[in-house]
Amino acid sequence: MDFFFNPQSIAIVGATPNRAKGGNAIIRNLDNAFQGVVYPVNPKYREIEGRPCYPSIRSLPAIPDLAILFIGAEQTVSSVEECVKKGIPGVIIESGGFSEAGERGKELQRRLAALAQQTGIRIWGPNCMGLVDVLRGHVFSFTDPLVLKHLLKAGPLSMVVQSGMLSAGFLVDLLSHEISGFSKICSIGNKTDVDECDLLQYLLQDTTTEAIAFYLESFHDLRRFVSLYQEHRPQKPVVVLKGGKSDSGAQAALSHTASIAGNSRIAEDILREGGIVTACDFHQMIDLCRTLEMTAPLMDKPRKNAAILTFSGASGIVASDFMAKMGLNVPSLTEKTTAGMSAFFPPWMPPANPVDLWPAIEHHSGKNRDIYIMALEAVLADEKIDACMIHSFIGFSRIHLDLEAIALLVEKWRKPVFIWAMGEKEKIISFRRDAWRKKIPFFHELHRAVECMAASMSYQPAPPPPSSIA
Repeated sequence: MDFFFNPQSIAIVGATPNRAKGGNAIIRNLDNAFQGVVYPVNPKYREIEGRPCYPSIRSLPAIPDLAILFIGAEQTVSSVEECVKKGIPGVIIESGGFSEAGERGKELQRRLAALAQQTGIRIWGPNCMGLVDVLRGHVFSFTDPLVLKHLLKAGPLSMVVQSGMLSAGFLVDLLSHEISGFSKICSIGNKTDVDECDLLQYLLQDTTTEAIAFYLESFHDLRRFVSLYQEHRPQKPVVVLKGGKSDSGAQAALSHTASIAGNSRIAEDILREGGIVTACDFHQMIDLCRTLEMTAPLMDKPRKNAAILTFSGASGIVASDFMAKMGLNVPSLTEKTTAGMSAFFPPWMPPANPVDLWPAIEHHSGKNRDIYIMALEAVLADEKIDACMIHSFIGFSRIHLDLEAIALLVEKWRKPVFIWAMGEKEKIISFRRDAWRKKIPFFHELHRAVECMAASMSYQPAPPPPSSIA
């Protein structure tokens, strides 16, 4: 699989000088960062984007590591056959018109699958957007070269999607809103050959990937997928969003990537039993993945007891309701904890969980005391508390969250802390960026904050499957 991610030379079959076409966008995306050799292939042209253009794969002066095909479906089988004869180990077919497009397309895809099986050439796609390696700036895709060039931001997550345009649009959304950075983005389309198991196996070994998100409309081999995850040590969090759960969704998946959805309830049960987290929408998938990447090292076993530190009694009440619904407890604090916190609370307001900090903040106004940190230290030290959620307002001069101090307390007590906050737009974005950098999960929506907290506290990597006895 490495020649897909680390090729030294790439042939672009279907290259064109027309800047409105995908065959040109692929070349310009490569021009942004790819340092290897690029061979445009199209018999109609002698030069494209300043490079000599070759009439066929046979005529290339060397054997590329990878070929990207952006040509009509009817031409792909013969082009892949040429790649086999040339000795090219892998191709990415980004064109559509295969199993998702009727009987003729199904026949073409069957022929591609047979070529992969008979010759050993690896086929990625068809009907996909290819891949993006954010760390290297490599965009092996026909997505708009002007959009991603200035947005790519590295991060610990990799994402695999069984979709084309979603991978491009969703990536732009996540990067432009600074929700997450990425290591690798893989769009695998119809999965003629390369499938979710191949990508899981590769990304589990990838040292720049710390958690993996999957959007899938079908599984090629669900049992193998779960086994690969369980067998890898140390485990990385994996989150799966399965499309096609309803009858109408399954029908849409059939016309989108020709995926037969199968029994989604059984699939989700198998995933959860195997230690894989499931999601129900796209942004939740990423939020869960990022949260688990940050908090999984702190969770040696599932836990349930949470403390809430809030500036508003109302948000503490609503958070408690959400937590109860999601299987978490908001227990009473120990007498030792409440006695210690009473030292900085006004006499008329004894502390209780959820802890409404505003009376204490008001009581110490002007005294330069960090009530949030004092309260956080107290609840994390409480033997009954497994994690804490902080509620705050960003941009109000009388409330300040010291992220450095919070991170030190997380490390000291080995208990995760989650932040939910409202406030001024630009300050929220800046604060969220700083919180993620310090591996403190931050959320702007209270329900999502509790969802991710519950997933984190219930997360436990599954043990490897028992060895079979001959």
